Amino acid sequence: MMAEIIFGIDHGNGNMKGSNVDFPCGLVRYTSEPGRFMNEDILEYKGTYYTLSETRMPFKADKTVDEDYFILTLSALALEAKSRGITLSGKDIVLGVGLPPADFGQQAQGFKRYFMEHAKHGISFKFNGKSVNCYLKDTFVSPQNFAAVMCYKASLFKQYWTVNCIDIGDGTVDLLVIRKGQPDLSVRVSDRSGMAILRSEISNVIQQNFGIHLESSDVEQVLMQEATILDEEIVCEIQKMAKDWMQRIINKLHAYVPDFRTNPTIFLGGGSLLLKPQIEKSSDFKYIEFIEDVRANAVGYEKLTAMRLQRR
Repeated sequence: MMAEIIFGIDHGNGNMKGSNVDFPCGLVRYTSEPGRFMNEDILEYKGTYYTLSETRMPFKADKTVDEDYFILTLSALALEAKSRGITLSGKDIVLGVGLPPADFGQQAQGFKRYFMEHAKHGISFKFNGKSVNCYLKDTFVSPQNFAAVMCYKASLFKQYWTVNCIDIGDGTVDLLVIRKGQPDLSVRVSDRSGMAILRSEISNVIQQNFGIHLESSDVEQVLMQEATILDEEIVCEIQKMAKDWMQRIINKLHAYVPDFRTNPTIFLGGGSLLLKPQIEKSSDFKYIEFIEDVRANAVGYEKLTAMRLQRR
């Protein structure tokens, strides 16, 4: 009996993450094989060719509506296998995936079915001209963020009865409340106020007030406090907008957690890292920890899946 290979994959709105890889959720389709310009990875699936793109696709409230996220999953598997130095062909694969706590109860079965259905006759595709044929044995769905926190901050909820987790992603802000080591799935908060909306708001305001067109990478550069040639007043405006945005998020979350100063709060997701200075200065929190690894959920899904397989 061949051991299965477990892949934890986090299907974000902005980026796809494996335990070793991280790339934007953007695909370009070609009807015939494209030339490789800078050694891009080319995936061929069912006669269509795909390359990854920095231009992210529009937000999907339900990721199972079309094949896009399955194709992104194939890319993630291929890149993850490459980074681990293993071949996929002929192997049995088990996927560990996840959904925001707010969607978990309703969508978990459908999300599992999405992968199992697409792979029911096996998985076959070409990656950079090499055929890959493997078999998807099972898919386990875990609550997003619970997986990450379990792996990275387990000591916290051994210590405290209640821990709040705030995930600021590209598409959504998700709140997870952990009570006595278990996710409280009655607190279902997934707010469409992710970083994509903040970036477009900032771009609009800077365009209106200064006549300068900023791309999302320019905005992120300023938020990360990296070198920029932009005028000081533009930089200040961006930072002020980020601070106001963070306050708006906190105000929305107060409907579910009246006071964050009574229990520890863990921040995770790419947006939390971009807004770290604003979060650290906020007087709404007393005890904060950050999960710095944006691949934390993927790592968590992998570990939770391994645990579930051992129990079988």
